[in-house]
Amino acid sequence: MTNTILIVGRGTAGTALARDIARKSDAVVVGFLDDFSAETDVLGPLSDVNRVIAQYKVDLVYFAIPSVAAKTIRDFLGTITRANVDIAVIPRTYEILTKETVNIDDLTDVDVLDLVGREPVKHDLLSSREFIAGKRILVTGAAGSIGSRLVRQIAAMGAAEVVCVDWWENGIFYLREDLAGQDNLKYHIADVKNEALLDRLFAQYTPDVVFHAAAYKHVPLMQDNPIEAINNNVWGTLNLMQLAIAHGTEHFIMVSTDKAVNPVNVMGATKRLGEMMMESLARTTTTTRFNAVRFGNVIQSNGSVMQTFRKQIAAKQPLTVTHKDITRFFMTIDEASQLIIQSAFAGQSSDIFVLDMGEPVRILDLAQSLVNAIDPTLGINIVGLRPGEKMFEELSYDPHRVSRTPNNKIFVVRDESDFDTTRFMEELRGLVAATRSYSLTDAEAIDRLRAMGFAVQMTTDSHASAGIAGHQ
Repeated sequence: MTNTILIVGRGTAGTALARDIARKSDAVVVGFLDDFSAETDVLGPLSDVNRVIAQYKVDLVYFAIPSVAAKTIRDFLGTITRANVDIAVIPRTYEILTKETVNIDDLTDVDVLDLVGREPVKHDLLSSREFIAGKRILVTGAAGSIGSRLVRQIAAMGAAEVVCVDWWENGIFYLREDLAGQDNLKYHIADVKNEALLDRLFAQYTPDVVFHAAAYKHVPLMQDNPIEAINNNVWGTLNLMQLAIAHGTEHFIMVSTDKAVNPVNVMGATKRLGEMMMESLARTTTTTRFNAVRFGNVIQSNGSVMQTFRKQIAAKQPLTVTHKDITRFFMTIDEASQLIIQSAFAGQSSDIFVLDMGEPVRILDLAQSLVNAIDPTLGINIVGLRPGEKMFEELSYDPHRVSRTPNNKIFVVRDESDFDTTRFMEELRGLVAATRSYSLTDAEAIDRLRAMGFAVQMTTDSHASAGIAGHQ
């Protein structure tokens, strides 16, 4: 049976796609939809899509307008009512333009960013290269999705040595396999909580720069395991910061999260404690400059909502969203790793950097766009918020304290909250001593976080909702 195809957009991409279809398949292009063309093969504006589908018995709709705003794509996909029509939003890479349908695995970070309504941010890679070249760099969490991309970029920028640290043996194994032949890379299985081993690595390599990307990050899992969240995210970070000062490291950059702003969950609270440690220690030393980077949700990172959606689409399962109005900011892995590097030289010690990520996106809108573009037969289930999950994320406590940097897409947050750093560090060291010795219960650990001023929700049984998308 010959497929009938309708192409949306009679521009360069649309007409090239029509020629490819004619040359490489027996499918029939019935015509185009376009709001700005009056050619004879244009069957109507985009708003006529349902009429044209019915009149010409269309099997496939290809959306091929690369320059259009993402909202236009979402609005268009939302108007299509016929469930038996396959829809493909053509990604920008020409290699897959000849496919009859677009698979979920064909969608790149940039394509997903298109669906959520933001252009990718371009960074000053020349300045980054000048900063990195010739330096000894240590990266924690090097086997993770962000850490491994960071390692690749740093190695390509001419670093003298890149020390890759992670406790995840398989991840380090695959990273080394992928980057085989690069002599400036060193690989170490090490836990950031191991003070003696990390001290040995600092003494061996004397890093000029530390990029700290290692962390436990999954909100419901950390809500159920607060002691381990504190030990890894707080003690592990403090251990590294103290070693950086002791060994004369020039720059220390910590990866934080938007969940550190007004945190209501354990993970967010541990990340905010890391930021406050950074501010406290920055006042005690002139040898090491400390900075932090606050991310929104990295599209394709391990455990992200897009990974969950990919698995559900591949298994022909309904997409799960925790609440119809829940919103999140999104960024690509490349943006995240480039922002980490830029933050090492963009401001002054104790600055926290955030990226201009546009408007927050409703997760339900993202899910609906993916369903419409990939498999309109799939449903979406609203399953309820999980313990510790916020309806929306913020990038700063006080927007009036956010300033621009020379890169107009990167902002700096300074002096967000005043606190007694001496008293804070004493209280924090007491908390860490208790969690490291396991001398308190999980509930008591959360009570200690609440006593430190965080409105952290108490742990409840969230195992039944593990793995459901919506927070990442």
